[in-house]
Amino acid sequence: MKQPLDRKYPTRPLQTWNKCRELRLQYYRDVASARERGRLLVGGPTGGLSILPAGFRDVVWFGGETYGATAGADPAFSYPCVQATEAAGLGRDTCSYFRNYFGSMLLDKYYFGGAFPRADFYIQSHICDVHSKWYQAVSEHLGVPFFGVDMPPGPWGNERTEERINYYTGQLLDVIEWMERTTGRSYDDERFAAAVINEWEGARLWAEICCLNQTTPAPLDLKTMLVVFLPLMLLKGDSRTLEFCKELKAEVEERVRDGIAALGVERYRYLHEGFPPWHFLKVFRVLEEYGAVSLGSLYMFCTSGHWDIGDDGIWRPPKPFKEMGIRFKSREDIARFYARAYLGNLNYRGSFWMAEEKSRQVLQIYRQWHADGAVIHLNRGCKGAGGYMLEVRLALINEGIPVVAYEGNAADRRDFDETQVIDRLESFAESQGLSKIPRE
Repeated sequence: MKQPLDRKYPTRPLQTWNKCRELRLQYYRDVASARERGRLLVGGPTGGLSILPAGFRDVVWFGGETYGATAGADPAFSYPCVQATEAAGLGRDTCSYFRNYFGSMLLDKYYFGGAFPRADFYIQSHICDVHSKWYQAVSEHLGVPFFGVDMPPGPWGNERTEERINYYTGQLLDVIEWMERTTGRSYDDERFAAAVINEWEGARLWAEICCLNQTTPAPLDLKTMLVVFLPLMLLKGDSRTLEFCKELKAEVEERVRDGIAALGVERYRYLHEGFPPWHFLKVFRVLEEYGAVSLGSLYMFCTSGHWDIGDDGIWRPPKPFKEMGIRFKSREDIARFYARAYLGNLNYRGSFWMAEEKSRQVLQIYRQWHADGAVIHLNRGCKGAGGYMLEVRLALINEGIPVVAYEGNAADRRDFDETQVIDRLESFAESQGLSKIPRE
């Protein structure tokens, strides 16, 4: 393959980066200090249920997956955690996020200093085999209340039915009533409605930001996106998140207008599918040395974004809430709107159930974001998100798309061979006719 001609684009640091970092650090400080400050600390997954406690005043949500990923990014902290979990009888093939979180609890050590935060209660959505038991085990160990929510079977998206939406809505209402009984506090439906609208708008803006990455040169790379999407995960439905998304979108639009690139020499565009190895984000730097920029992934676009799919198959951000003509008249209206949104067209967890659906979604990203190839992480640390990756790989190959896969673990460094991964990625780059960009 002929070496592409280099075109150098201007670059500059992302100005909203520091604000994102401050929001993240403040969030983890709030988790640590919540109970001593008289705030309600609620634990559970970093997903759909985290918005429900917003109906209470002065509440903090402690999400497990993001904390497990953060701990897993630091092997010195992670190793004792995962080993403590395994010593308690839970296998090494269990979710690596869970093993970091659970081990941190067993050792009573919080990554950001001090003792492990003990929530007032836990709620959980049963989206995979580990999640169905994660906080039940935590609540039993700590002796605090727990409520489990069953997810309707997937896929969701266009296949969602009123029965599925009714099933999930009913459980959301059950959780709210249970939280009121458990805490003795009254629940404010107006606060709940405001959080649901904030979440919708933030997730819609995130979809718009992701769409801007269809531009050449790409204004963002995946490594950057893995940081700036965190407010949408940690502070779901929070007004601070919505304001951050507005600022981020404005900055990315400015970068597109001014031709500001994530990578100064963009020769090649690729998808990186699956959770990243948080302990080795250098994985993205390997291909950058060859002028290859990572545009995003199904995980990145759909974990925090709301989307609509047109009859033409194109992914588009949905309408702003104000343009939808919806008025909430009751708590059930709010819960039903959120259930419909959460079980929406492109909810990432919907891809846990069908290889065909996941493959179709990845192929659409490849086409719509003008990619040249794909990299797939065969993540041993997650049975849900890591499922069907070989089927996705085969679907890409059958379409004539260049693809390379590497084995690893998102949050357990012991399952990662750095030398082998670098060798595979460099060989892939060379197979695409790329050579390393000379250092200036």
